[in-house]
Amino acid sequence: MKRRFVWLGVVALAIGMAVLLYRGPGRAIVRGHVGDVAATMLVYAMLCMLWRARIALRAATTLAIAVAIELGQLVWSTRSSPLEILIGSTFDRWDLVAYAIGVAVAIAWELVGQRGAETSASTCASVRSRSSVADFTPSTSQPSRE
Repeated sequence: MKRRFVWLGVVALAIGMAVLLYRGPGRAIVRGHVGDVAATMLVYAMLCMLWRARIALRAATTLAIAVAIELGQLVWSTRSSPLEILIGSTFDRWDLVAYAIGVAVAIAWELVGQRGAETSASTCASVRSRSSVADFTPSTSQPSRE
């Protein structure tokens, strides 16, 4: 189960790196909002690896962390570029929408992974139940040579 969240974190980091390297049209939107989606996905993945709780509780906690950081931008100001990349520098209400989208994507990732695991497990169980030991034991009777 945790492997699913490791992969979610890897995907979030890859999106984050792509956002940082992007230089094309709409850079401000991509950098500002797609990066926030990826950051929220990463926070969700890390929470899931560390804390076994219901999906709704982990999602609410992830969203609370993101909103707290965003609201904090009303109070503090960053002077460091790495810190600005990490926590942002100015409040933007559209970031709240991006955080909600990031949490929704992370939940979808988890649910799809759960369904895939359940499907895989049920397929294996049905294969096991259809096969029996008799299917795999060699026949002891030999054809007569008459």
